[in-house]
Amino acid sequence: MDETETTQLDLTPSEVGLVRTALEMLEDTLGREEADELEEVQALLRRLPAG
Repeated sequence: MDETETTQLDLTPSEVGLVRTALEMLEDTLGREEADELEEVQALLRRLPAG
């Protein structure tokens, strides 16, 4: 996927919460070797609506 391409998802508040939880769990498992992925996960968490 092109870095500039976006996809819009319509999620219920419950689904947003589930995505947030999954990303937080992933964030907790990433180590130094996955620094780039960790940065991307953290950036995505910042973009999610508060729940």
